Amino acid sequence: MIRAMKFLRRWIIAFALASSLGISLAVADPTAGGPAAVAQALYRSSLDHFVGFTPDSVKRTKPWVAPELYARLWKKVNEPQPKDEAPAFDGDAFLDCQDPPSTVTAGTFSIDGSKAKVDMKLVWSGETRHYTVLLEQVAGAWKVYDVDFGDDGKLTSML
Repeated sequence: MIRAMKFLRRWIIAFALASSLGISLAVADPTAGGPAAVAQALYRSSLDHFVGFTPDSVKRTKPWVAPELYARLWKKVNEPQPKDEAPAFDGDAFLDCQDPPSTVTAGTFSIDGSKAKVDMKLVWSGETRHYTVLLEQVAGAWKVYDVDFGDDGKLTSML
């Protein structure tokens, strides 16, 4: 019993020290079922079924996307597209690219109440991009409500 108390005390001290120094102890664990797992699953699906921005690609996102974002994606994908104009999304909406990356990895994440952010790393031959996936709790499950593409803006601003 005393040994267990000492072990617990050491972890509490280590956590308090790390927190006071501003060190984040959050790491992505795609098997944990939290926000990182949801982001990784969405991006894995986008990568595995890379077909561009189509009604089928939007339908595949439904398990991981917040209802409001899903409705906006569905509306956008079904808008008539003039033949002489470039499409709204020339490629995949979540990957923000015309050619699929070779790898997509969920990195660190943070949770603030019912909101979460997951850092994603996308790698192509000779190029690496970092996106932030924004999630919220919907009926007890983490759902993506936006993606911050950095200098390219946010997904919702393109809809």
